[in-house]
Amino acid sequence: MSAAAELERVAELCERLDLAADRGDLADEVLEPIADLLGAETASLRCFGVARGAPVPLHIVSIGIPHGVKEAYLDRYFNLDPIRRLLAGQFDAPQFANPRRRGEWSSERAHVPAGGYAQEFRRYRREFLLPNRFYRHIGFCVRDSARRVLALDFHRCQGARDFAPLEHARAQVVAAYLHAQVGSHRPLGASSDVALSRRETQVAEAVASGLSNKHVAERLDISVRTVENHLRSIFAKCGVTTRTQLVARLHGDARQAE
Repeated sequence: MSAAAELERVAELCERLDLAADRGDLADEVLEPIADLLGAETASLRCFGVARGAPVPLHIVSIGIPHGVKEAYLDRYFNLDPIRRLLAGQFDAPQFANPRRRGEWSSERAHVPAGGYAQEFRRYRREFLLPNRFYRHIGFCVRDSARRVLALDFHRCQGARDFAPLEHARAQVVAAYLHAQVGSHRPLGASSDVALSRRETQVAEAVASGLSNKHVAERLDISVRTVENHLRSIFAKCGVTTRTQLVARLHGDARQAE
């Protein structure tokens, strides 16, 4: 594949991604396309926040990872995960896991995180990562405008080939796009406390302009069912129950922002 064709392929995939951490279809619409692009066998997206000064995992969606593994992570291993150090820090670009060794957990012996927590990292690797076959690894974190950290991880199991340099390059492009996308989410108005995803904002604006669900679907090239799902989420976030109330809320926020 030529360089131009490769860039076109990755750009086309990025344009289809809509990363919103409260959506139920992230596994199918975000994780699966990226996993296919990278040739990963399993994938997860973890959303983290901070409550009372302490990092907390908000939720996890995944592909190919048993539910029991996610429960074990939340119950016993989150407190050993080095990602906790990122939650309190500031970063203006995607952060990649273990870039020195390209995330190859199975051969990660010499390189451990700096500081006084190397022992807990070794335990995390020994008790959680390797028993669950999280060997070859590409992982990156982005931070959204609500200051949450979104961690995307892609793995291959023991015995699989390493991720190639091309696949790491693809991940770099996707990570940069997602970082820009979620970082640009903003409330509807300057004084509003409602934060909609990029796609939700598009749906809300189309509805406010008077379009029916069918016409919104045609404009955005999505299904009517997807429009309905977005509207349910928009109504819940805005605290409204009708389209008329939604329009009034949007217009009210716009006037307050002027």
